[in-house]
Amino acid sequence: MSTIHADIFRLNRQPTLSPWFATKLDEMIGFGIYHNSVPALADALTEKLVNYSQEYGKSTVVLGMSGGIDSAVTAALFKRAGYRVIGVTLPIHQNPEETARGIEACKALDIEHEHIDLTPVYNSMVDFYQSIDVDFNKELVDDNMRQQNIRKGNIRARLRMITLYNLASKHGGFVASTDNFSELAAGFWTLHGDVGDVAPIQSLTKSWEVPALAEHLSVPQSIVEAVPTDGLGIANGDEDQFGFSYLEFDIALFSLMRGGVELDRLDDTDKRIVDAVASRVSGTTYKRINPLNLDHPLYSDRFDNLSNLDIYLRR
Repeated sequence: MSTIHADIFRLNRQPTLSPWFATKLDEMIGFGIYHNSVPALADALTEKLVNYSQEYGKSTVVLGMSGGIDSAVTAALFKRAGYRVIGVTLPIHQNPEETARGIEACKALDIEHEHIDLTPVYNSMVDFYQSIDVDFNKELVDDNMRQQNIRKGNIRARLRMITLYNLASKHGGFVASTDNFSELAAGFWTLHGDVGDVAPIQSLTKSWEVPALAEHLSVPQSIVEAVPTDGLGIANGDEDQFGFSYLEFDIALFSLMRGGVELDRLDDTDKRIVDAVASRVSGTTYKRINPLNLDHPLYSDRFDNLSNLDIYLRR
């Protein structure tokens, strides 16, 4: 086993891959999707963040510190680029270990920390919606249990984003998004809940680039090794929702993107995973094109002209 193979498996909790997925992983390594350019990746992203600060005159960033690897890597990149970074722990009926890891990350990365417990506000919101005949409890049957959790999870995510934007306004800064490319494709985020102003890691894979970058940036090992979770109470973890690993998700995703999946040659288990990935991507397209701006019926170039003006005025 090569060094990169060993590192990929180590950073993905040693998953067992079927022969098809193992072969596809080798192909992805050959294509450079799984690569050894992590230091160069860190330098390039840092430079982009420095340029953003210089172009827009912003040097303070606020982000939620969930205790997960994505927020820690995002905070580390902004810190490396010279920003004032304010990490905020925002528990809502949270697992105390997750909140503790968020605080640990702020200390380890030497960034400012604020703690705001949103549990009472969340409880009040749920009570309010129930008072106007929004009955969450009637969905506690059969497979609809998960739908109820999603609706309450969306309330959590949007309350957190309201709080982050309020803090960003207070400090004259902006809000960072912490989603990665795998979550972007899977739709593992809440519209108007997880979407901030700048997303440094949204092009990076969850199964390799994010954890490898975390180790390169000295993110605490307890956070690197933590089970990925949305922190919204929807499931025990992201991979629990999938029913398979992030490594399998990413391999299937990039295979589909490259047109390299012959479904009739897969066994039932592998086909189930590939079909599930395709279904998640196709079922969340609306999120990635939000908002959908409709062209003016008479002046179809109106948006293009505005974009050109933006470019001209920034010179």
